[in-house]
Amino acid sequence: MADVAVIGERTFLFEKIFKESQLDALFISPGILGSPFLPKIKMIIVPAGFANPEYSDILPALIRSRSNIATFVENGGVLTVFGPLVPKHMYDWLPLHIEYIHEYFTSDLSAASDDECSCLVSQESAYCDGYLLPGKDLNPVFTDSKGRAVLVSGNYGRGVLVITSIHEFPQSKYLRWGAEKGMPARI
Repeated sequence: MADVAVIGERTFLFEKIFKESQLDALFISPGILGSPFLPKIKMIIVPAGFANPEYSDILPALIRSRSNIATFVENGGVLTVFGPLVPKHMYDWLPLHIEYIHEYFTSDLSAASDDECSCLVSQESAYCDGYLLPGKDLNPVFTDSKGRAVLVSGNYGRGVLVITSIHEFPQSKYLRWGAEKGMPARI
């Protein structure tokens, strides 16, 4: 079993954060998503740029694994998704409705709720790669200076979806929160 997994290639920066967090981490190649040989995982991270072919080849695998992703969260997993880095994205591979609009900006963050996932960032200002238009089952956690959602969360089954356009690495505290909150589940 792994505490946290990143869908995509190994990166030094993620490895450094996992080491600091003292978590058992795994990097999953998009081509093996849904494999019965993958261990149970508590938290999965989909990194920034997942829908932009200049940065990643993850999106086709996410679309193919749509039902596995829903089952992972429904069974207690924590799924964290960063910005897709394309002009507009509908996240139709997720079990809850949300849209993304691409726009680079730095903004002061305003707390829209006291959700525990707010520990994703530690500062009062953040660099963002867009903003979010959440559906009724996702709640804004942070908004930008224009009142647009940049971090949202929602429960789905026994698990949690966290979606953000904050373009910064997650804090160690957030990774530990996800590993504690998440229940071991298969993707």
